[in-house]
Formats: sequence, C-alpha cells, structure tokens
Amino acid sequence: MIRVTAPGKMILLGEYAVLEDAPALVCAVDVRASVQIGRLAGNEFVFSAPSLNLHELPFVILPNAHVRFDPALGQEALRKLTLFAGIMEYVYSRLPDPLKNQGLRIAINTDAFYAEQFHSKMGFGSSAAFCAALVKGLVVISKLDMTEAQIFRLALSAHHHAQGKMGSGIDVAASYFGGYLHYERIYENDPVNKLPQPVSPCAGLYFRPVFTGKSASTTKLVGGVKQLKEKRPEVYDPIMERLKALSVQGLQAFEQRQVELFLEKVREFYITLKNLGDQSGMPIISGVHQKLADLAHRAGVVYKPSGAGSGDIGLIFSDDRQRFSEAITIIKNSGYFPLDVDVATEGVRLEKSF
Repeated sequence: MIRVTAPGKMILLGEYAVLEDAPALVCAVDVRASVQIGRLAGNEFVFSAPSLNLHELPFVILPNAHVRFDPALGQEALRKLTLFAGIMEYVYSRLPDPLKNQGLRIAINTDAFYAEQFHSKMGFGSSAAFCAALVKGLVVISKLDMTEAQIFRLALSAHHHAQGKMGSGIDVAASYFGGYLHYERIYENDPVNKLPQPVSPCAGLYFRPVFTGKSASTTKLVGGVKQLKEKRPEVYDPIMERLKALSVQGLQAFEQRQVELFLEKVREFYITLKNLGDQSGMPIISGVHQKLADLAHRAGVVYKPSGAGSGDIGLIFSDDRQRFSEAITIIKNSGYFPLDVDVATEGVRLEKSF
C-alpha cells in the first residue's frame, strides 16, 4: 500500500492570458490532497472519498478502459465520480495490458481544500492536486519505468481530458512540482521535456490569500470568456493582448526582484480583468472582489483574484510589512477571511509505502 500527497495552488499573475499561451506565475500552497492505494486480489476495484461522502464503492474497468460504477448509486454520486473516472480511464488506456487486471483499493482525502463553515471549496485547486497524487500513485504501485517529466505529462493530459479539455494545466503543474513556477501552456504534442520552470521567491514581496466566502465555477467563467472571443473578437483581442503583455512584464519583474514594478503590473492586471469581465458578461470581478479591492486600496496594498474570479480566493500584495499586516486586520474586521497558508516548496510526494 502507498500514500501520495500533492499541494494546492495559487495563481499570482496570468489568469486567462495563460490560456492564450502567455507565461503565468503560480505557486503551490501547503494544503495537500492525499491518495492511498493498495492492491486487491483479482481485478476488483474499490473507491472511497470521505470528503465527498463516497465510501467503499466497487467499480470495474472494462477492456476499453471505461470505468463503470453501479448506476444505482444515483445521479448525484455518479456526478461526483466523473473526475476520478475520467482520470482513471485516461491512465488505464495507456497502461500495458497485464497491469490493467490488478485490482486496487483507492481512497482520496481533500478535506484540507474545504472551508467547513461555508460548506464549499476555497479555490486552491483540489482536483489538480488529487489528480497529481493519483497518477503518481498509479505509476508507483504499477512499477512503471517513467521519469518525473513523463509522469507529470501523463497527469497533465489525464486532468485535461477528465475536465472536458478546458484549462491550461497550470494547477497540475503547481501540484506536481511545488514552489514558484514560470508556467507556459503545454500541449499534448509538445516535447516531453517542455516543463514549467522554477522561480526563486521575490524578496520584499508579501502576499496572503483571502477567501471570499463562496466557491466559483471556473468552467462557467472560462466558457463565458470563450464566447466573447468567438462572437466579438474585435473586443476580446485587444483586452487579451493587454493581459498577455502585463503577465509577461509582471513575471519578469518578479524574477528580477523588482517588487514595486510587479505590484504596478498586478494593479493594471486587475483593471484589465475587470474590463474582460464587463465585456464578456462574466462576474470575474464580482461584488465581493471589488469590495476586497477597495479595502486593500484604502489600506495601501494591492489586490486581485487568484484564478478565474467571481468567488474562491483573492490575493493581497504589498512591499511593506506593516501596511500588509494592517491590511490583513482591516480585511478580517470587515468580515472576510485571510488564510494563513505557506508556499509549499515540495510538490507531489510518496509519503508512505507499506
């Protein structure tokens, strides 16, 4: 039996632009998903996810790699199982035949990604963390001879297919490698050695995530922006070019430790994100994000959503420790939820083999 864990993520700069091949800045956070995998006799498979109220559910993997749970579980349970089934199907369609008949008991735990008092996810990328840990675990327990780059690319493709081929993969990269990363979108036909690049921390920059109190649908927001691209390219294109330029400039400032310039690019990125949301009709900068941005501005710090926007988390940034501390207090006293999490320097890891 093995146990594998992987951290969540925070996108510091580059949302939406990364979907159009611009570089983005992301870091892993010390909120970890865990996957425990053990062998079973024959070709029995059992899945549990207590975080989703799914316990000891048997399933089969058909010769075509299709994962089948009992339809009697009902629509709600089967919906919760969609991501797991999609990842398994992608991985198993690429396994050597002898490995497909080895039964497994798989249990996942993503409790750390949920805000219990709100009964919702916080937005740290639980699905990507779970996927990175699951794929790493499947490779380890199957004793496949694969490099870390190959395992990452397998996890990246599995998550992309299981999520309906949406997203850039930036969250899987953060979960797999940890630390700070310079990420550019990776496509399936790219060379296997195309990987995200590690970035050193930016001395003198302080930042903290703030939970808005509600989760958001990334799929809906990204889909709405995609409609703007398809129906009104004359509006979409200049906004996206601006986001891409700011992402390039901001990442360069971070890498060169130019904190003041980085903060300026974050401010401009926020304004351009708001324009993208207004033009697409998507609440990227929702009322709660605008309120947090106003509070941050009054406290002398910088704010932006982390991820697709609307809900989930935002980030406050500052180059002044005292102002940063005062801003956290102001935001907390205003009824919002600064989160005390650290950057996870380590990505996916095999924690136990027993």
